[in-house]
Amino acid sequence: MGIIFSQSKAYRNLSVFDLTSLTEEEARLKLKELRWGPGENTQCPSCEKNDKHYFIKTRKQWTCRYCKHRFSVTSTTPFSSHKISLVKILFLVYSFISSPQGLSSNQFHSQIGASLKTIFLNFGKIREAIFETMLQSQMTGVVHVDCAHFCGKPRRANVRKKTDSYVLNNKLRNRKDGIVPDKSTHPEHWNVKKLEKRRIVLALSQCDTTEFDSTGSNRTLSFIINRESAKSILPIINKYIDKRALIMTDSGGAFKPIFSELGITHLAVNHSERYIDNGVNNNMAESFFSRIRRAEFGTYNGMRPQYLAFYSAEFSWRNDSKKLSLGEKLVDIFKRIFSREPSKAFTNYGRGHRLGFEYIDD
Repeated sequence: MGIIFSQSKAYRNLSVFDLTSLTEEEARLKLKELRWGPGENTQCPSCEKNDKHYFIKTRKQWTCRYCKHRFSVTSTTPFSSHKISLVKILFLVYSFISSPQGLSSNQFHSQIGASLKTIFLNFGKIREAIFETMLQSQMTGVVHVDCAHFCGKPRRANVRKKTDSYVLNNKLRNRKDGIVPDKSTHPEHWNVKKLEKRRIVLALSQCDTTEFDSTGSNRTLSFIINRESAKSILPIINKYIDKRALIMTDSGGAFKPIFSELGITHLAVNHSERYIDNGVNNNMAESFFSRIRRAEFGTYNGMRPQYLAFYSAEFSWRNDSKKLSLGEKLVDIFKRIFSREPSKAFTNYGRGHRLGFEYIDD
């Protein structure tokens, strides 16, 4: 029986026991190697001089030979001023990368022996680092494009009434009431407020493919927008998709001006009739949405608009790294983390600091 890569021996080249069996000193050396490479040299984050700086054994820190700046293995990174041990940081990142559908902080905090808030903040820092290091170059070849609604799902009404004609006649009538709410049964103020928090994720999925024979996606970009309209979508497509690419979408009205306004070849499939029409489909974008939607309801039990861009970036990374082994994923995540400054969204979160804005590409 054939198996996918994530079930193969090559994928399992790193286990949790390889990390949790480390001493704190071994964990520090492991992180030092991940950040600065093998050998005794380190790079001062202040003057950026790479040298064998003075190591202070009692403090587990280095003092720069040139500017006398003192730094540790996590200084000036999202994990600076960390409150958990380095072994737990390695275990936390490993658990994050080895969970295909994401990992709930509520489930994980008891396993690592830390508070729920600590795990939530550290997972958030990883997602933020992924978001800030997403590859921004233009996509080429065949690109599947689609939109989906997240956040702001209304609850079912307290008073059950016969479904009105609005839902029966709606094109999305096969969806749950949370997607197409019944107007006559959702007058409650809390449902109105919930709908105000609805956001739309726009996915661009580049394919490993010939023109009509896709074998999967190799790169995904996701963006948060307020409206599924040509005015919101076309500038993003124009910026991130090469003019020589082939775009495949559904027959939504927001995608119709792609060729006339941008000059990019565009093919569409009418989903009210079929999902693949002579090879034309947007299944790779739909696959991405399937993964993140299951996480929204099954793993995280909801996402908030303020951090939706981070969650979306997380699942773009999960989608793109499906052919990387666990060891390669660990290196990739720490490369991203160590290339970023302290978190904008989660530093001093426990003292009331909040991001204060949303990452909206509208």
